[in-house]
Amino acid sequence: MGITAPIAGAYTGTLNPAGAGATALNYTRQGFNLNFTQKGEKLEESDLFGMTLIEVVGRGSQMTIDCICKVYAAITRDALFPWAGAFGRVYNAALPIAGLASVAPDALIFTSVANTPAASSPATLTAPCVTLSPDNNLQIVLNSTIREVPLRWDVIMTETAAVGSLFTTT
Repeated sequence: MGITAPIAGAYTGTLNPAGAGATALNYTRQGFNLNFTQKGEKLEESDLFGMTLIEVVGRGSQMTIDCICKVYAAITRDALFPWAGAFGRVYNAALPIAGLASVAPDALIFTSVANTPAASSPATLTAPCVTLSPDNNLQIVLNSTIREVPLRWDVIMTETAAVGSLFTTT
């Protein structure tokens, strides 16, 4: 046995677009990237301490999830248009322009592949309120190579019993 037990293992991803039914994202180029940014306000300027950092006030967290899907399927193409849920459709009567993402959120569920060291680290991760990140230029290249669909979601905080969470794990 080695001196440590590293955790490795693939996860399957499932997208549940606005409660329309969960569908597998199939396989990706290199898995799913969970990106975290801690937010805070620095107290770093005062007459007594000059520009020295003397405190940070916690102001929350932001999270994004990204992947490059290797299967050019309806679920991945439609994810590029979250407001109306169909490839190329910008809005519809139920989800008009200026709608809130939290009114009809997508959910992402990741499940570890059995019999790998990742099988319980965590077994599942669920982000119940995600939306395609509006600040990304996602492109599909139409040429003779395999189509890839890059996706990046912003995770919206949910609150239950006065606890704000970005995701849950089992």
